[in-house]
Amino acid sequence: MDFRVKIFLAVARHRQLTEASRQLNMAASTVSEHVSALEAEIGAGLFVRTNRGMRLTEAGQRFFQAAQIIEGQWHSALREVPLIASGTHRIDLAASQTAIELFLPPPLGRFRERFPEVPIHLTMANTSEVLQQVAAGLVDMGLVEGGMVHGSLQAVNLWHDALVLVVSQRHPVAAEDRVMVDTLVDLDWILREPGSGTRATFERALGRAGWSTDSLKIIMELSSLRAILSMVANNVGVSVVSRAIAESGVLHEGIRAITIDGLALERHIQLVRRRHGAHSTAAGSLMQMLVEDAESKDRHRLRAEPR
Repeated sequence: MDFRVKIFLAVARHRQLTEASRQLNMAASTVSEHVSALEAEIGAGLFVRTNRGMRLTEAGQRFFQAAQIIEGQWHSALREVPLIASGTHRIDLAASQTAIELFLPPPLGRFRERFPEVPIHLTMANTSEVLQQVAAGLVDMGLVEGGMVHGSLQAVNLWHDALVLVVSQRHPVAAEDRVMVDTLVDLDWILREPGSGTRATFERALGRAGWSTDSLKIIMELSSLRAILSMVANNVGVSVVSRAIAESGVLHEGIRAITIDGLALERHIQLVRRRHGAHSTAAGSLMQMLVEDAESKDRHRLRAEPR
């Protein structure tokens, strides 16, 4: 891949020359010179340089989309060609913590029973990081909490999900079955880290209701679901988690799940892949099994819901 494309992508993603140069292990002045040379060759300005950093122009946005496709195809080729040459058809998969802990194990187990000869390499990251890995061609596909997919990626809705408020049974709110959104500002919050799908879903729902996380008293930001639930169980604070956790019966003893009225917290766990990427027969089979598992669970959910 052209080194200038790599430099351009680093600057476009960080929007700061200093951060991009740190990632590239280059001087900021050298990075700036390469960007200027690329703009001169293309004949268009790719960035607007401001006191706050580098902002993509309209031409820069279009080049960014194309560069992500080039990057994805390059990394995909680097990953797949040696496997093809060796006769191996490994599937590389990245998924968020919620997807791995609550949705992925059953269909992945069925896939392994049907295709025991296909190696699978699974990594866990938050939703933002999974999307970056898919876009860069580092994995065949990703599983994330929905609503953040755009650009060179395409998404398929899989399992239906929603967020619920979780509190200690010793918390004053625990006596309620439902709470209104204006109750949330009085609570001490333990949230997932920025970049997680759960955090993004909650923030979007607050925004649509005319609120923001700035209105909340956030006392902790943790990347571990287990740690969050432990804190909630010990009445350190409250949080929002997948409804599937409550329905699966794996909530810590002493935690109660409560519906929040006034927030649109419905979402899907999504399968994400590159829009212009090819995939192996094995990867296609896994995608199909994920879709079938989600459709089966949705039919079961609809039958179980009261009419």
